[in-house]
Amino acid sequence: MKKILLPYSLLLSTVLFFYSCEKSKPTREPDPHIDSLMAKTKANAKIQFEEIDRKLEAHAKAQKQYVFVHLLVEEDYGMDTRLANFVSGIQDITQDLNEDEKAQLEDLIISNYLSSPDAKIRNGRVKKKEIFVFGSYAEASEKRNSFLITE
Repeated sequence: MKKILLPYSLLLSTVLFFYSCEKSKPTREPDPHIDSLMAKTKANAKIQFEEIDRKLEAHAKAQKQYVFVHLLVEEDYGMDTRLANFVSGIQDITQDLNEDEKAQLEDLIISNYLSSPDAKIRNGRVKKKEIFVFGSYAEASEKRNSFLITE
């Protein structure tokens, strides 16, 4: 019976020895260089995520644009013809206008002019059309007034 217990006791003592060695491993001191690199990495990641959030937020906000159409028209005044400006009102748009939408807006303003009493009486014709798009109302107003106000 002692022969059987001896291998078990030897096995048990070996297991306990390795178990105690496993627990008593010396802990490693934190490396300040690694901690510094980790802190920099986390800070850079935070900055990048903040930048992405800022860009997404700016894109999500509807950017207003201010648009108007200028027409240079020719009208008959009896024996002579005169050039005149026909300028639409300033409209605020919340999305970017593509080329089709710009063309539709120009066509709408042209049809408004051609159906006006002045165009009908004076046989008005459109000589030139331009569409202007601005980021602020003040800029749009200044440009629009340059066609309307003469000194």
